[in-house]
Amino acid sequence: MVPRRMGRTAAALALVAVAACGTDGGHPPLARIELTPEAIVENDGFQTEVTLDASNSTDPIDDPDDSESLSYAWTIDGDEHRYERGRATSAAPVLRFRGDRPATIELTVTDADGATATATAHLQLTVR
Repeated sequence: MVPRRMGRTAAALALVAVAACGTDGGHPPLARIELTPEAIVENDGFQTEVTLDASNSTDPIDDPDDSESLSYAWTIDGDEHRYERGRATSAAPVLRFRGDRPATIELTVTDADGATATATAHLQLTVR
């Protein structure tokens, strides 16, 4: 029943808005990072290539066949780095790090529905 102060059009719009809020827009994907290698030598000076691999990321509930593409966004904090191959939106870019301090690497994966998931990894430093 529509309250007297609310017109029929406003009531219909309110019902549509409530229904839209309750619709399922999909489930978030799973973001997975594999670093190869997992550590570089301290003060490496951009000598060692490091692969950031997100290829095991998946959207198992909304896309169990992996037929739809995922998009990737890498964020790197803590150490100076250079992209050798690929870029910050590639599934498996290859980078080199200065190696002055450990790096925190964050991956955000977005599925076809616009749902996102984030994973974090740490590139460690070893002493020679």
